[in-house]
Amino acid sequence: MGLYEQLQQYVMRRIVPMHMPGHKRNPAFNMVNPYAIDITEVEGMDDLHNPTGVIRQLMDRFREYYETKNTYLCLNGSTSANMIAIACACRRGDVIVTDANAHRSVAHAVDLLGLKSVRIVRPDLDEQVKPQDKLKPDDPDTNNESPSHIPGPIRPEDVKDMFHHLATAGRTPAAIVITSPTYEGVVSDIRAIADIVHPYGTVVIVDAAHGAHLTLAARTAGCRMDWPKPPTTMDADFVVESMHKTLPTLTQTALLHRCSDRIDDATVMNWHDVFITSSPSYVLMASMDQCLTWMEGPGIDAFRVYDDRLRKIYEAAEKTRVRRDGMHRAGMNLLRTENRDPSKLVICGDGEQAAIALRNNGIEPERVEKSYVILMTGAADTAENLERVTALALS
Repeated sequence: MGLYEQLQQYVMRRIVPMHMPGHKRNPAFNMVNPYAIDITEVEGMDDLHNPTGVIRQLMDRFREYYETKNTYLCLNGSTSANMIAIACACRRGDVIVTDANAHRSVAHAVDLLGLKSVRIVRPDLDEQVKPQDKLKPDDPDTNNESPSHIPGPIRPEDVKDMFHHLATAGRTPAAIVITSPTYEGVVSDIRAIADIVHPYGTVVIVDAAHGAHLTLAARTAGCRMDWPKPPTTMDADFVVESMHKTLPTLTQTALLHRCSDRIDDATVMNWHDVFITSSPSYVLMASMDQCLTWMEGPGIDAFRVYDDRLRKIYEAAEKTRVRRDGMHRAGMNLLRTENRDPSKLVICGDGEQAAIALRNNGIEPERVEKSYVILMTGAADTAENLERVTALALS
């Protein structure tokens, strides 16, 4: 059996996709015949590497939607966007501060560009819970076996101390790369960090691969979940977002936002040419166009409905907080949403046992760790799929 046939059989099993890509195989998002529009740079269809026509118009629409200086289409995913941003900010031999929780593309860029990386380490999220907020040892809600070891936010005070020592040693960083939100949805105070490092002349790069939906959340009135602010509004210089992770686009579609004038457009386009394929997919760009049209219109109502369904999942889980074997006796031990993107349902406990329980209920998670499991939800999730997750939270 070939891959295509195996994919068809997999889809027929109707497994709930609590993972990327963000279109969630929802039939509302479709192309009549992708092969028919799979073209190259023919006359009248513009060129991603020298956009002056319809692709430039699409870039301008993204720039206006996200309110950036410019937004670039990246068809090799956020991997390429991270590399472009780092290459724009640094020269060979420069010092760069990297998030210990960074995507591997950051380490690859450091190696390829001959940079000197200094890692900033995050405390565990467990360590950042205020003492009065911690549950008592005999509280049945408490996971007494082990902490979750979920990486918490980067502390501005740690950044301040690090930059002081580096600058004193004559090693002022050319850039800092921060992942926010993280895989688990944890957000850092980007504005506070930018205020600390910008006086050093350091470029702030935010790997917000998991945050492309936050601008849609900010544009949707009436949401009841506490959505983090879009990273493009937090004084960063570059923001990288994977549309395909949390929005209804095809895999590999990403955006690089230039949010300040510290780097000029010509520099970005130069490195864009280096790291983006010379055979850009018009099918992928068309899916980005479709998604933007959706976000500008029906996506707002869809996100409002999704926000309400997501709230019900958290409320259901909150009512049933007695644990057993990584899952609750009645429902899921969900990580609370403070300082987090609530779209990530993080089930704390025995990760492997939780994954077994999920898969036994026809739900495939995004990521399985020793002490937690991540379910990725999104506005493209169907009512049926989210209801199955809610039912498990109440079961």
